[in-house]
Amino acid sequence: MKNIKITVLVLAMCLVFASCSSGGADQGGGDAETTETTEQSDTQNDGETATERIYPDLAAVDYGGHEFTFLARTINHADWAEWDHRDLYAEELNGDVINDAVFNRNKKIEEKYNIAIKQIIVENPQVETLLLKAVKAGDDIYDVVCPHFVQFPAVAQAGNYVDFFTVPCLDLTRPWWNQGIIRDLSIIGKLFIMQGDLLILDNDAMEAMIFNKKLHRENELENLYDTVKKGEWTFDKLISMSKGISKDLNGDGKMYIKDDLFGCILQSAVSNSFIVSGGEKICGKDENDYPIITFGSERCYRIMDAISELMLDEDNVVNLHRYEGKFPVYDEQVKMMEENRALFSWIRMRIVERLRGMETDFGILPLPKLDKNQPKYITHNDPHAGVGLSIPVTASDLERTGTILEDLAAESRYTLQPAYYEINLRGKFTRDDESQEMLDIILGSSAYDIGYVYDFGNFAMGTILHSGRDKKSEFASPFEKARDKMQRDIDKTVAAYEKLD
Repeated sequence: MKNIKITVLVLAMCLVFASCSSGGADQGGGDAETTETTEQSDTQNDGETATERIYPDLAAVDYGGHEFTFLARTINHADWAEWDHRDLYAEELNGDVINDAVFNRNKKIEEKYNIAIKQIIVENPQVETLLLKAVKAGDDIYDVVCPHFVQFPAVAQAGNYVDFFTVPCLDLTRPWWNQGIIRDLSIIGKLFIMQGDLLILDNDAMEAMIFNKKLHRENELENLYDTVKKGEWTFDKLISMSKGISKDLNGDGKMYIKDDLFGCILQSAVSNSFIVSGGEKICGKDENDYPIITFGSERCYRIMDAISELMLDEDNVVNLHRYEGKFPVYDEQVKMMEENRALFSWIRMRIVERLRGMETDFGILPLPKLDKNQPKYITHNDPHAGVGLSIPVTASDLERTGTILEDLAAESRYTLQPAYYEINLRGKFTRDDESQEMLDIILGSSAYDIGYVYDFGNFAMGTILHSGRDKKSEFASPFEKARDKMQRDIDKTVAAYEKLD
């Protein structure tokens, strides 16, 4: 029945797209698109070429000056100071490539539909508070909410967001929408959060590795770009290269983050990150789009062994979160790289821009694989930093919401994304052609762990997340204890979404 239900939804969406069309030929240049299901690429060519752009076939409806309002978050914390939205709104042109791309994109859509695009920025916890208050009062004051990934599930299960598969004029198969989210985070044919080219904060949350070229050269290590290209960039390779690098620079007989040289900088989120990059997940989905527990395989425990070997090697590896609360740990991460006191560091992509003042060259690598037999590199999209788009159930005109979101996302593909990717990252901050090639791998292979995002049974957050900080290395017993609670939470989530029909 669930498979039939999903099929009916798809057919219904096709009829909706037709109602949103202005009647012209499909600019996509073909029949119905299919969703990309591989882990290595989350976008589709969709008939697009280097010289031809594709756009949705949407009529220029006059929406009478409607203020299309995004509700988004800021974080007032030293370690998260740079995680504000740059992708939704720009007040004026100022010469910054991202700001100006956003301004020009918004102006084009505003003029086409006679709307004014606005944003309301509040402290992170207030996004959900204000959304719930508006829904309770029945107030249509936010067209789109940008929730934190780890915070949206409870709000969605309580019936506060619209299922994206039911929104008129949204064609989620088009290349400006992130196919990885549809593949990984829909549940029983429902989807309450989305990412796409409209955002760059989702790119910022993609995870990767960087390396210090000076230390790499001094230690006469193998060419890491060639290692990646040969498919041999693995956990074992990272572990072996991280050893033999460390030095007690001040000679006090102990290794300390502020004083000494280390092989690698990690943090607590690496545990969940490497599960995904190693080709496993805490939870996957079955053929009926029903979450299932997948942790506990022999391969999964091999990944956990590698993570533990890294995280517990205090002579060679720094875990930033062992120092959390003592000083801004992400500032210290940047400082260590700038002072040539770490060979490797796990990062979220936003950190690349903070290294603009680094005198020593650095390179960017994808997350490592478990072994060379793993077919592809997989980039985990971090749910602690990542945000998405959600539509409140109080949105009174879903056709208007869908139309504007679709056109904004499509236009962003040719304005905002090139500004972020080609000009900003590939031109301004990366230091070599090979790093640019690595970026193609990193940003083209996003994956999400529904067991982490929904934290079924508090296993991802309670057991896995801080395992390195808490010096845990045994996971079979905690998993067996958590399994029943995980399954009960999955069943509750499915039941909650079934009630939203």
